[in-house]
Amino acid sequence: MRKHFLLIGILVLLLSACQNRNVSVTISGNLSNANDQMIRLALITSDGMDFIDSTNLHNGQFEFKISSENELIKERENAPMMFQLFLSEDNCLATMAMKGEHLKITADANDMARTYNISGGEEAVLIHQLDSSLTAFVIPSEKLYEEYQKTMEDDSARAEIEAQYVVMLQNHRQYLENFIEKHPNNMASYIAFYQSYNRRNFFDIYRDLDVLKKINANMEKVYPESEYVKSMKNIVEMVEMQMSRDK
Repeated sequence: MRKHFLLIGILVLLLSACQNRNVSVTISGNLSNANDQMIRLALITSDGMDFIDSTNLHNGQFEFKISSENELIKERENAPMMFQLFLSEDNCLATMAMKGEHLKITADANDMARTYNISGGEEAVLIHQLDSSLTAFVIPSEKLYEEYQKTMEDDSARAEIEAQYVVMLQNHRQYLENFIEKHPNNMASYIAFYQSYNRRNFFDIYRDLDVLKKINANMEKVYPESEYVKSMKNIVEMVEMQMSRDK
């Protein structure tokens, strides 16, 4: 009898190992204040976005096991891949994972992007740092805007608020510059370069093209076959052509 149970145990372990070998990335999480709603997972590519899986939350919990057999994944898993989780179009968060990583997420389902925490992957943790820094910029910015709206007839007060906002912009821009300098070999540097608030980018693709070119040079050494890197290289070339024509 003992031998029988031992053989069953070994078989279960072998089957589990075979299944795990077919899993490229696992993303699981626990969302507070969640109904048993659907959560969707998309892969962000250089061409756009492809939805690859969905599941219903169970007491706020979810898990995605992304198969290596998925053609979209198979051709991209030698470099960080970007994913987006959706509860709705305006309630989502983006992250990044490498093959073999298991990302674990906690968040408030009412506002995933501003409340989430994540572990399990270097790029994912760095992107979370960028998201947290943006939230730390946005919240006081929104308060300043509220004050600005209340001082429509006070030019002095409005000028002071505008000056405060400029300082905040400069400080956040400096944070992003330092981040890019500190993480030259991480894809998260692209996220830092393109970070924006209220449709306003902190870096200008024309004035700051040298920053993007520097990121590209580093990324080409680490992930030369990444579609994201190739796409960014094409963007640089197009901008340089445009700037040359405009001279």
